[in-house]
Amino acid sequence: MISLTVRRGLTRTALLASLALLLGGCVTAPPRPPAPTTDEIVQMAKDGIPAAEIIQRLEESRALYPLKASQLAQLRQDGVPDEVIDYMQQTLIETERMREAMRERDRMWMYGYPYYPPYPWGYWRRPYR
Repeated sequence: MISLTVRRGLTRTALLASLALLLGGCVTAPPRPPAPTTDEIVQMAKDGIPAAEIIQRLEESRALYPLKASQLAQLRQDGVPDEVIDYMQQTLIETERMREAMRERDRMWMYGYPYYPPYPWGYWRRPYR
């Protein structure tokens, strides 16, 4: 039989190990910087910040900008480099494609994909197209 002091030692060790794991998880996730607004992007471009630095700030914040064509044209007239505008549009398009692929994947898992045919039991066609 395990003595009382050994049990206390094991309990303390387990408690300290779980505490270290919890605190370690909190430390490794730094907060993201806030996403710059379109006005801030225009101001950065007017201040002469290179397009690569503006794109880096957008990457760090993981910002998405669902802008209309007129708003994109206004950004270009305000002096925002074409590379920045292209990056803003490309990230939005890639994100929408990823979301659509995830929706399709989740829909197919309902039918047993990838292990079974792409139709539910009793159906011989894809009903949701």
